[in-house]
Amino acid sequence: MVKRAVIILLFPFVLVLFCVRLAFTEFFVEWEYSKKNFPEDRWGLSKDVRLHIAKLGLRAVLSDEGMREFKASGFFSSREIKHMEDVKRFLSIIFPAFYLLSAILFALLISLGSLKETGRMLMLGGLLVDVIAFVFFSLSLIDYNWLFVNFHNLVFDPYSWRFRDYDMLLRVYPMKFWFDATVSVIVLTLILAAILQAVGFLLVKINRN
Repeated sequence: MVKRAVIILLFPFVLVLFCVRLAFTEFFVEWEYSKKNFPEDRWGLSKDVRLHIAKLGLRAVLSDEGMREFKASGFFSSREIKHMEDVKRFLSIIFPAFYLLSAILFALLISLGSLKETGRMLMLGGLLVDVIAFVFFSLSLIDYNWLFVNFHNLVFDPYSWRFRDYDMLLRVYPMKFWFDATVSVIVLTLILAAILQAVGFLLVKINRN
């Protein structure tokens, strides 16, 4: 019973973290910047320049070399650099956690020793993911600013991540960028959950006897 509960509870963490990791890629940044309704810079920076700087920030939170390049660029203030260092530390925890939790989940599913039971776990885990994803999707649509602020206050020092409109981080990562990233993660998570539930249903059906 405990094993099954742990398996079900692991699904949201694994699926969400997987989708978050996909969002932290140059492909996603380029896709976001390619949108026709992506906000223009109020101070006249071209989209190409902003895209270059946005990729610089992405590399900064993913590697030490990227962070050195980020600091040396001259685009960012000391407060912005400090925040990105905080982000890098946070990601250095959650991404390895994703790999570890994925391995644990896989091992627990294998240990069930039954395709039918594995199918049930996929269906129940997918259902839990659906519930959580729909809650956050609703919150995003109702008041994304509230969700964004409270997440940042939970993860970071509340006084360390607030910037002025003309600070470079807000110019290359406007609120629309983060809203789209959040919605993309939620939608992709729901798609993966649906796939897991479909696989689970087939496993249960095929092995029902």
